[in-house]
Amino acid sequence: MKVCLMQMDQRTRDSMSLVLKHRTDNAVVLADEESADVAVMDLDHENSLQAYQSMRARRPAFRAIGLTSRGDLVHEGIEIIQKPISAGRLLEAILRISQGAVRIPGIKAAGAASSLSARIGSSRRRPETTAASQGQMSFDPASYLLGTILEAAAEAERRDAVAIVSFYGDRVILLDKTENLIKTNLTSSQARAFSLTAIDADDVGGLASTVGLQRPAVEYMERDQAKFRYAGRTYDVPMETFMWKLGAMTSRGRLPLGLGAADRVYLRRWPNLTGFSYTDNDMRIIAYWIRQAASLREIAEALGVSEQEVFSVYSAAHAAGLAGKACREADGLWEAPAVEEHRQRGLLSSIMRRLVQRKPMEAAA
Repeated sequence: MKVCLMQMDQRTRDSMSLVLKHRTDNAVVLADEESADVAVMDLDHENSLQAYQSMRARRPAFRAIGLTSRGDLVHEGIEIIQKPISAGRLLEAILRISQGAVRIPGIKAAGAASSLSARIGSSRRRPETTAASQGQMSFDPASYLLGTILEAAAEAERRDAVAIVSFYGDRVILLDKTENLIKTNLTSSQARAFSLTAIDADDVGGLASTVGLQRPAVEYMERDQAKFRYAGRTYDVPMETFMWKLGAMTSRGRLPLGLGAADRVYLRRWPNLTGFSYTDNDMRIIAYWIRQAASLREIAEALGVSEQEVFSVYSAAHAAGLAGKACREADGLWEAPAVEEHRQRGLLSSIMRRLVQRKPMEAAA
């Protein structure tokens, strides 16, 4: 089968070329638009649909595989794949569109219609230990969307502005620490999928296993300008909730670079757990950790849970700004905030105050 790549930036084109070259054993080859049987195109590019319709007008039997971050996009003659995509899902789509005419080693037609939602699984979070179980115990946040957001949030706070992180067409994340809110148009499934996708294409053994998220664009603007530009296009999520989820999903049971399992870490305060799902072990880890600073290995041993579960909770707390490496013995103690005395006293409070003031006088007498 001959495949052409349309409406793609060069990095994505190179990644896909590598996948087709090494994964199909020459059953699929690259060709120009006029001789190709199938097109693979990025539907988030502005002119992609017009280019496809122009091709279809000349060749009515022409089919296409469309890559998009828009979950509701449907178009006749186009096999839709939700971004971010893996090499396996791309090859499965080629199998489906060829109706069995192409045989690709290692890819079975049965079950080829697995979707992104099926790959993601249920909404109740389970410990994700796949990466750690393969010996990858740490990850670099800068290689994922998480790192871009953390860096953008810090810079936005320094500038006293709103950071806008844009990627994959019209997907946006607005960060404003003064309001402690994230504004975004990501769906839950998209947020999960993008959190797991490296910015650059994964390359294992010389083969690209995923098409990378690519480096998001970041800009900074005044709050009124950002509010006007994105009015009605986003919804609000508490920043702590969004970052906790993003940190946990990116972690997959790994630790951020620069931290070891034996390092003492603190938890600044109890997180707000009402905004996301959590496991029973997550709650036990937080309850133990909130008492005092401790190493992640110590927490795992004390509770009889896997280190990967503890690493995931730490990564989530760190992303939410609630955790870090302890430098002092006091780090990690849950200190109750000072409560300012109310100026207008109630009747009972006034009586108690008078009794306390009179007690020394009576004792002296």
